[in-house]
Amino acid sequence: MNETVEAAAKSVFDALALHGLERTATVVLIGSGARNTMSERSDIDILVLDDAEHQIRLEHPGEVHLQECSRSRFLSRLEDGDDYPCWALRFGIPMRDPGGWWANQAAAELENPHWPNWRPKIGYARKRIKMASELLDVNDVDAASEELLFAASHVARALLLKHGIFPFSRPELPSQLEDIEPALACILGCLIHGNIGEVELRSVEAFLISKIGRLYSLSGSLQ
Repeated sequence: MNETVEAAAKSVFDALALHGLERTATVVLIGSGARNTMSERSDIDILVLDDAEHQIRLEHPGEVHLQECSRSRFLSRLEDGDDYPCWALRFGIPMRDPGGWWANQAAAELENPHWPNWRPKIGYARKRIKMASELLDVNDVDAASEELLFAASHVARALLLKHGIFPFSRPELPSQLEDIEPALACILGCLIHGNIGEVELRSVEAFLISKIGRLYSLSGSLQ
């Protein structure tokens, strides 16, 4: 674990102590940090689970993206086919695991893995595309690029899941897509590195809309 991740973990542990949760909360490193594939635009994603949801505030959030959830809600999302808990249990690195709750859940997932539902990803992508279009209309290129990055990531994950490939972290998605959708792989790589201008972003928007339509047209042949 590198120094940046260690510092992020310390800030989370300090916040938990202030809320009296240091002995009960499960803390897990997720995202690209857990896969050691962080890019220059990556946040450090840390998941906190407890028996009830809390509003934990970090004193120095920096690049930490703190996600909080109750254990019951996390397991409910897992059963509903949400790819987030599936990914976390497969690849997350526990930083604090009181009573071994996370270890038990991860072992159960390994023995009987869930397969996420690709369809909700398309709904998320459409919302991000709509927001990106509105931002481009007011010339907010940076914010539009960020929205299209999320949209392209959602489409990429949906496509991979439909092909029976479990998506890794965002920086790894382009390499996973190279053999099945090279155009999307290239676009996603450019969005990750933030080097697409306004005209190109409009083309990306149109491409993603087309790709979403194609995903649904293939739904009869790909499960």
